[in-house]
Amino acid sequence: MPSVPPSGLRPSSAVSAEHPGTEAPSAVAGIILAAGASSRFGSDKRRALLPDGTPLLAAAAGSFARVFARTAVVVPPHDDFGIELCARLGLDAVPNERCSEGQGTSLAAAMHWALAQPALQAVVVGLADMPWVHDDTLAALRDALVRHPGAPALPVWQGRPGNPRGIPRRYFASLAQAGGAQAAAHRIDWDAARTVTVDDPGILRDVDTPADLSGDAEDTPPSR
Repeated sequence: MPSVPPSGLRPSSAVSAEHPGTEAPSAVAGIILAAGASSRFGSDKRRALLPDGTPLLAAAAGSFARVFARTAVVVPPHDDFGIELCARLGLDAVPNERCSEGQGTSLAAAMHWALAQPALQAVVVGLADMPWVHDDTLAALRDALVRHPGAPALPVWQGRPGNPRGIPRRYFASLAQAGGAQAAAHRIDWDAARTVTVDDPGILRDVDTPADLSGDAEDTPPSR
């Protein structure tokens, strides 16, 4: 999901990540967008190994699996790697037949999946190339969506908004019809989001090139 800073972060809407919930309410699911082309990386970066030997997608998916009762991973069609990983972790694989048209189509595919889950009231949408997001951050976003139904949830580290982001059900249908890369930015009022303050620079770090796989810059993410 494109990272689009809101024009104003409202202190009255802030939520702290210091005491996240310990259970994963079934009303909130996780979603990982993992159907990108990896054009800047030069190969399928989801398979690239982090310094500890964990594949990039496995690291991101593992965090979501620990926090959410249910997680869907949007993958390219006929993606044996992604489908097998989902099966191993107990996640739902959602093929995106239109992935070559951009990330907006993956978000739309995810929203179609979410709409088909009648008990689902919100989702936390993350990216496959952001493996350093803390479990506590995911839990805090989940809990903010439970405590404040209908309000988007936005993580903030040192005043800087990042990803993943929480999306309530009232946006699902609109996003399911969207296709552009800026769909979430244009259709969700992030100014009205509940800001979740986190001690987690991982909300700003992604992997675009092989050099980004190093953990050396984890504490000092680049500005976006």
